[in-house]
Amino acid sequence: MSGASRTGSRRVASLGFGRDATDLADLALVALVVVGLLLALPTGSWVIVVAAAIPSLAADLLRGPRIPALRRMRRILLDRPQRSLVRNGAVVVGVAATPPVEPFADFAALLVAIMAVHLALTAYISLGLRRLEEEHADLQWRNLDVRGSSEGPDPLPDPVQRFLPLDGLRLLAAVEILVLAGLVLVVLGVPAAPIVLAVLAALLAAAIAAVAARAWRSGGDPPRDSDAAVAEAVAALAPEVVFYFSSPASGTYALTVWAKVIDAMRRPTLVVLREPVHLDALTAMTTPIVVAPTVAALEVVTPPSVRVVLYPTNVVRNNEMIRIPGPMHSFIGHGDSDKVGSFSPLNRMYDEIWVAGRAAIDRYAAVDEGIDLNVLRAVGRPQLAEIRRAKPATEEAQRLVVLYAPTWEGFFDEADYSSVAAMGERIVRGVLDAGAVLRFKPHPLTGHRLPAAAKARTAIEELLKRAGDGSGLVPNTPDALYTAFNEADVLISDISSVITDFLASRKPYAVTNPRDLPDEEFRALFPSSGAAELLGTDLATLPRALEDAGGTDPRRASREALAEYLLGAEQDPLDRFRDEVDAFVARADARIAAAAIPAGIRP
Repeated sequence: MSGASRTGSRRVASLGFGRDATDLADLALVALVVVGLLLALPTGSWVIVVAAAIPSLAADLLRGPRIPALRRMRRILLDRPQRSLVRNGAVVVGVAATPPVEPFADFAALLVAIMAVHLALTAYISLGLRRLEEEHADLQWRNLDVRGSSEGPDPLPDPVQRFLPLDGLRLLAAVEILVLAGLVLVVLGVPAAPIVLAVLAALLAAAIAAVAARAWRSGGDPPRDSDAAVAEAVAALAPEVVFYFSSPASGTYALTVWAKVIDAMRRPTLVVLREPVHLDALTAMTTPIVVAPTVAALEVVTPPSVRVVLYPTNVVRNNEMIRIPGPMHSFIGHGDSDKVGSFSPLNRMYDEIWVAGRAAIDRYAAVDEGIDLNVLRAVGRPQLAEIRRAKPATEEAQRLVVLYAPTWEGFFDEADYSSVAAMGERIVRGVLDAGAVLRFKPHPLTGHRLPAAAKARTAIEELLKRAGDGSGLVPNTPDALYTAFNEADVLISDISSVITDFLASRKPYAVTNPRDLPDEEFRALFPSSGAAELLGTDLATLPRALEDAGGTDPRRASREALAEYLLGAEQDPLDRFRDEVDAFVARADARIAAAAIPAGIRP
């Protein structure tokens, strides 16, 4: 299989359609060209506009993976052909405005070459997009044997790369160098050469477009057709359990927390993603994965063998799976906490709602949002199987290790439990001043909504870089948080699932109270804080929290009771979860039998 990444949209080789031109840097570089032209016109200096065009040309010529932008550039007509036209047009105007005025014939030839490159770029992209529409290669897969390949499909082969090390789009960017060189020669007064370069550029552009047309038009290379083979491979796998996941790229972490659990399932299991962007974070997973971008594709990879579907996120696209008759559906979430999102009324659409312990059931009962309490099942937190109850004796004599793991500011103010902006820096300074080691593990989305949180996060990271001596950042990897749990003596966190998970260790913890609610009111609203030291914005209780954690630990007994309330009776959490999955499959079988409807029948 090709080594090229398959996590973007369906595309051509290393540059493809659907991911090309998605970087705001392109907009900035084109703006630089325009600024260069505005400076060149009054000064009469062609050098300025040529220099301004070079960065944009170099970006298109050397393009590699870039950070996705907030919007696609093609939506504002700034894809490769348009960028090329702006660059070359600006240089032409800049050169033409440089006295003395040069012969028109040279300019005319170079203008024809510019249009030829522009049309070739447009044709190349259009032909590639049309070929993708003709193919049946929507389904991506990994860890699944499809015609002998465990991963695929390969990117659409670039026809130019059969003959040259460059793909067609990069080669067309290289052709622009001839045009720019011709314009420079016009200014320098070199006769004939500009026309030769213009003709050469136009011929090369036409040849590249012709190669693409021959390969991608009807009668050329046969279209890829792997979807049917993927469907056959999924049917042969006969999965009984599906982990279904849909989310923006920023939400991938909600699936990675389940990765080891998914790989430990006893029954045949399939992971169904709706967006390919999540694949990069799942390279260590061994369970078969398919990406089904459309509703039709989703139905293809949901064979009659599927009995249960588990949902780590609550998003609109979950409806597209729930509408498929046959399987039973359960919301399992990606964390258990006192946040409002942990007991959403939207969960009424699932057959069952799986929660960690009795505390979550009581949350649903307290808000009375119309959820039938009979569909709630306490299944524990299988991710916590590797959390240690105590640190090894060899580590006990070391300095106090504090884990500061705050949440993010949420999508709206009601869901903002974060301490980062209000008190994060002062928490870190207070811990360091007390002589303790501090490990910082911010939520991946910290600073996503509020600039103040982003600023505070950066300040904390800089502070820890200067502190050294064991203090620092916890990596943003799937197992890093749980490893940090095992290394820490005490946790400082906000209201979030981090508290619930940390209580599996039964170690001391402190909870921030950034709105300075009265202690009794705060603990009543957020039962997970019941055995914690509460930290108001004045941080008056921080020294006591650190002292108790490293000494008498007066809340040990209350933590034991609270942990059982939040997580259930102590037992192997992974075995408990797998037993629950087995029981869920049995309930699905019973429902199918009672309805006398064969599994997988589609009305």
